[in-house]
Amino acid sequence: MIKNDAYGHGLLEVARSLSQEGIFGFGLSEPCEAYLLRKAGFIHPILLLSGFEKDWLSDIYSLRITPTVVNFNTFEWLIEFTLKKGVNLEFHLKVDTGMHRFGLPLEEVEKFVEKLKENPQLKLAGLMTHFSCAENLEHELTQIQLRNFKKVKLYLEKKGIFPKFIHFANSAGIIFFNEKGNLVRPGISLYGSYPNFKARNYIKLKPVMSLKSRIVEIKKIKKGEYAGYGPNFQAKKDTLLGLVPVGYGDGYFRSLSNKGFANLRGKRVPLVGNISMKVLYLDLTEIENPKIGEEVILLGGEKEEVPVDELAQLAGTISYELFCSLGKTLPKVFKT
Repeated sequence: MIKNDAYGHGLLEVARSLSQEGIFGFGLSEPCEAYLLRKAGFIHPILLLSGFEKDWLSDIYSLRITPTVVNFNTFEWLIEFTLKKGVNLEFHLKVDTGMHRFGLPLEEVEKFVEKLKENPQLKLAGLMTHFSCAENLEHELTQIQLRNFKKVKLYLEKKGIFPKFIHFANSAGIIFFNEKGNLVRPGISLYGSYPNFKARNYIKLKPVMSLKSRIVEIKKIKKGEYAGYGPNFQAKKDTLLGLVPVGYGDGYFRSLSNKGFANLRGKRVPLVGNISMKVLYLDLTEIENPKIGEEVILLGGEKEEVPVDELAQLAGTISYELFCSLGKTLPKVFKT
């Protein structure tokens, strides 16, 4: 899964690394990213996961994208397009097994099959669904979704329809499910983050993204003095503050004000005060003789000094959002 610029990591660079590992294909959400992949020379299958707009169909066909039908409207658009163009087209069907997001309602599967049999120019190449809480196999909803998916698959087979690809396992499903179909859809785990903290007991992942910056100024403030907007930081003792030129304008969440932390010389240093658009404060009081220009790790690191899952939890969000946010504006350096 490399949608949304590979979760902020860089679409083309991640695609190159994955292609070297022999992956089957790529999962995207929009044709514009498929265009970039094709322009760069990638010939892998591309699956558009979350449906499509009617006016995307010309690009879907010309870019050799496999569309996913998520409701009866999108199915009828496919029928209309292929009949008008006089072409054959493979697609995947996403069924709503209980999450109630994208997906054909279960009660419309019979009507779908009837319509499919009337349109031999269309081939159902894949059957898929998405789980609400794949990290919790015992949850009632997970079990309901598994049962519903199996019912749909069995019904299709009874009607003589045998999709080549069966897939429903995201990162959590890969880790926790015994059954996984014959395709899996790793997303967040590709980038070294876990679908939940329990997953750390099952698999060891290495972080892909690190965010590093430097101390550009050091302020000495006395006990009782304030720093930053608000102000919501008041020194309880004489304090050394290091200014780092990263803020919410760079995608570093303001909700980490007075909560986050960084790493300097292998030690955790707390983030204090309100995060500004382009700067944050680190409390360097416990660091011996800190210097302007010293590198600090704000996320990741070679030894996962600043774990993304921990930082995301402090921010009241998930690692997905943190990755996507930071990846939008900050310059990237790629290493293999």
